[in-house]
Amino acid sequence: MKKLAISMLILLICVFLPCSGDGANKPNIQVVDLAGLEAAIAEQAGKGVLLSFWAIWCPPCLAELPDLMEVAAEFSARGGVVLSVSYDYMIPGITREEALEKMRDFVAEKEIDFPVLIYDAEDYDAINERFDLPGPIPVTLAIDRKGAIVDRYADQADKDRLTAMMQKALGN
Repeated sequence: MKKLAISMLILLICVFLPCSGDGANKPNIQVVDLAGLEAAIAEQAGKGVLLSFWAIWCPPCLAELPDLMEVAAEFSARGGVVLSVSYDYMIPGITREEALEKMRDFVAEKEIDFPVLIYDAEDYDAINERFDLPGPIPVTLAIDRKGAIVDRYADQADKDRLTAMMQKALGN
């Protein structure tokens, strides 16, 4: 319960203050558990969302990233958003601060401009069960304006596939 309360506090702070450090127009980077992820998704109510599960150590995830960034930019004015869920805290022996530092460096280098949620949990069964994930990444879910999952893709998606998913999420 204490871990949940701390996660929710961090989430609320990051909503009102940029958590990526030095200024506006930088993506929000935070460590969340399943409740924090659910809250981040709920904040996007009324928007079309692509929820991307990935990691910086995953070659197909990195290959898909430029297309995901293009789709995020293309649809932002129409109410489309990308939320990314990083599995970079699952590396054995890495600390929370190390995971955050690695992600901050990676996000700055790649100029990622959508929120990055670093997933933190005892195990990954809860998130896999909640979102019906196959286990391996990348996986992208399309969530419509009402919060329902309307499409999913388990593998490296290209721009055409991501565009189609965002269109479904927006109801087009």
